[in-house]
Amino acid sequence: MQRIPASGTLRMFDIAAKLEAQGRKVYHFEVGQPDFPTPQNIVNAAIEALKQGFTRYVPARGIPPLLEAIADRYRKKGIEIDPATNVIVTPGAKMALFMGALAVIDIGDDVMMLSPSWPSYRVMIRNAGGSPIDVPTGPDFTLDEEVLKQSVTSDTRCIIINSPNNPSGGVLTKDDLKLIYDLACDYDFVIFSDEIYETLVYDGFKQTSMLEVDPEMERTLVINGFSKAYAMTGWRLGYAIGNEETVDNMVRIQQNTTSCATSFVQVAGVEALTGDQSSIERMRREYERRRNIMRNMFCSMDDVSCSTPKGAFYVFPDFSAYGMRSTELAEQILKDTGVVCTPGVVFGRDYDTHLRFTYAAATDVIEEGLAVLGDYLASFPRSKAGHAKRLPPTPAR
Repeated sequence: MQRIPASGTLRMFDIAAKLEAQGRKVYHFEVGQPDFPTPQNIVNAAIEALKQGFTRYVPARGIPPLLEAIADRYRKKGIEIDPATNVIVTPGAKMALFMGALAVIDIGDDVMMLSPSWPSYRVMIRNAGGSPIDVPTGPDFTLDEEVLKQSVTSDTRCIIINSPNNPSGGVLTKDDLKLIYDLACDYDFVIFSDEIYETLVYDGFKQTSMLEVDPEMERTLVINGFSKAYAMTGWRLGYAIGNEETVDNMVRIQQNTTSCATSFVQVAGVEALTGDQSSIERMRREYERRRNIMRNMFCSMDDVSCSTPKGAFYVFPDFSAYGMRSTELAEQILKDTGVVCTPGVVFGRDYDTHLRFTYAAATDVIEEGLAVLGDYLASFPRSKAGHAKRLPPTPAR
């Protein structure tokens, strides 16, 4: 249990809940989940499955219609997948990542993570007996080939990548993915590609799956799910795609832990993938609009540097001019203004001057909450270290 720290995000949420219980107004920008309802056709599919008594155990790998729907989704990208051997359905993408780690990582292995990175990766690696190795990226999640090469050790077993990235909203290009794959071949390691935010990309960016670079799945395990694209966080439905050996090992783990993903939720997953897809684009456009509002408001604040995310639903501004550790600054902001966010240090020790804010929140909450924050920061004492670089605002859409 000492390998599992408390969640930095949920810690801030708990402090905020106590303030709300005291009658304080709180602006929530800490928890990364869509604020949209699950599309009604998906809800109806689950209700119908319940009415028909589809409430028993199902195969650990997943129900055949959902396995086929997942495989067909990738076939449309030109990737041939055998639903019977290359896919496993899991209770959330997080569980797919945990089982992937247990199936691949041995005690003593080094596992690289492109950082800033989601803190649960580090927990998963340590629970499997591995050692997490942060590989810092440049501004806007830019990949540095030399830094990546220098991070490889004789014990490197795996790299975890996440594009679009939580927390920065940065993205990896197809050339970046090819570079990572070539290094994996040269140094004999595996790639975990967390693609949970793949539908949430902006400014015309074309998202590439690692499976398009490694269609044989020789070295790649892709993790994905329904939480972000279909606003299904509470449904807990995810999946992984990889070679037969890795997926078979994950199935054995699932057989002996959760048994299977929830039966009627899998029926809803089939409807999500095969039914009306218009909700994805509606949500994507709305997130892009909110992104521009949030980013522009941060850029209008003194001594705050905020780049433009290309994906996901977070901004990751730099508050280094304020001369405080991210946890200390986040807690002070929350207690003084009611604005709650996530300290940057939980995403990597190199990011202790950053704070993560999600724009998966209503527009009026974004505008009011950040206006309160801006007024507060205007009178906040600055560090003697200097001022952060200001970037020009993104044109509103």
